[in-house]
Amino acid sequence: MESTIQVTCFAGLQKFFQSQVTLNFKLPVAYENVLEEMKKINPEAIEILDSCRIAVCESFVSRKALMTSDEPIFIIPPSSGG
Repeated sequence: MESTIQVTCFAGLQKFFQSQVTLNFKLPVAYENVLEEMKKINPEAIEILDSCRIAVCESFVSRKALMTSDEPIFIIPPSSGG
């Protein structure tokens, strides 16, 4: 069964995507597939997506972990600050 996944993009990712992106996947699927799909949508974002982390339910998840539900996903680019 195909599920609709809401992806929220933060900070520098908003240069490449709207703050909310909706994707459809047949579950289960690895979280890294979300990033790969986003690279297809905007290939200019490949470099930043390669360094992003993925969070679900307020916790970071491994790119290799399997998404088994349609919980919202948060993609967080690296940041620096002082």
